Amino acid sequence: MGTDRINKFTQLVDGVHKNVQKIKLSVAPYLGVKSVHVFWIADLFSHPEGLTAAELASNGKISRSLVSRELTDLHKKGYILISQGGGAKRGNYNSRIFLTEKGVALAKNISAIEQRVLKEVRNGISDEEIIIFYRTLEKFNGNLKKIAEDM
Repeated sequence: MGTDRINKFTQLVDGVHKNVQKIKLSVAPYLGVKSVHVFWIADLFSHPEGLTAAELASNGKISRSLVSRELTDLHKKGYILISQGGGAKRGNYNSRIFLTEKGVALAKNISAIEQRVLKEVRNGISDEEIIIFYRTLEKFNGNLKKIAEDM
């Protein structure tokens, strides 16, 4: 019984992740960016004080080297600014990254798409169910993280 539950849980979480990735892949060309950029632009939009490449990598659970390579593309396209203050070299993992006006406009488009997707995802699900779902998922994640760290 326990194995069936963990398998079902894993399949569902994996399915959610794959569907989110598929949505990002389908909207990215329309937005003129790569799918990997969609999350970063949204993340930077919610952090007007800027983020570092290391923070973007951590938030997205991806490698810092991928972020570093891909930020060059966003910078060339004029979506981001990379701080040069404090003697930091461009590309340094600790340099602050900010959205430009063009980046903010893109982030607003991404946000509108996110809101539409969230509205459709919540179809038939009450606010109370959503609250319980996220509370439960956070507990699952916290417990799994603790187990993973203890192994």
